[in-house]
Amino acid sequence: MTLTTLDKNFLYSIAIEKAQWHNRDEGKLEDCISFELNNIDDDVPDHAKIPVETTFIMSIEDAKYLKSFLEVALN
Repeated sequence: MTLTTLDKNFLYSIAIEKAQWHNRDEGKLEDCISFELNNIDDDVPDHAKIPVETTFIMSIEDAKYLKSFLEVALN
């Protein structure tokens, strides 16, 4: 499943997807979360442009830690 949302100025989109990645150290697949940040279109001002390939991959364990941190920080 992929979740996609836009920022309030309609400059960026972020797609969040649960996926799997290959852990080379252990030689097995592990669940992960992938975050892909993109500009909405080519008319974005230069100061707001992000690199073409901006993808972050995080383990499920780290994503849960981040979720807990954000819950505390945003309350």
